[in-house]
Amino acid sequence: EGASIPIAFVTAAYTLEEVGRLQAGERVLIHAAAGGVGLAAVQIAQRLGAEVIATAGSEKKRDYLRSLGVAHVFDSRTLAFAGQIKELTGGRGVDLVLNSLAGDFIAASLSLLAPGGRFVEIGKSGLLTPEQAAALGQNRQYRSVFLGDQFVQEPETIKALLANILAAFTRGELRPLPLR
Repeated sequence: EGASIPIAFVTAAYTLEEVGRLQAGERVLIHAAAGGVGLAAVQIAQRLGAEVIATAGSEKKRDYLRSLGVAHVFDSRTLAFAGQIKELTGGRGVDLVLNSLAGDFIAASLSLLAPGGRFVEIGKSGLLTPEQAAALGQNRQYRSVFLGDQFVQEPETIKALLANILAAFTRGELRPLPLR
């Protein structure tokens, strides 16, 4: 259980809290939410008081996310999630996207950003150029994160995040990831 904590939870905390500045009441779309980082991100977003919208690739995974209290769960293997989320949000979209999907899923996810929204990319393909990111308009922000860089560039931030995460586990506010 302890081995499931550092990378997944530090990645989730760094991307949602430090980069994404997720606040209570905001909507966050977490792609691949049934994976390690996704499950950690769901817990952190819920702990912050955000409304979680999630995607996952199978009905079994989507059911699991619902069992964790995620009310809005969509299929990550089809682009239909974009229209469904637009309908759910009355066309406003989401305040933050935590993305790990590639290809056409990136454009579909970018289309869901509300004005002032933040898009945090943890995948490695289909990264936007600075020019493409600037063209998002409406005060939208894009950031690609590779946690390995942050360990070198921001060691004190990472150390503080890990200390906060471990304290949250001690208080029972976070749970270890399921494992086999």
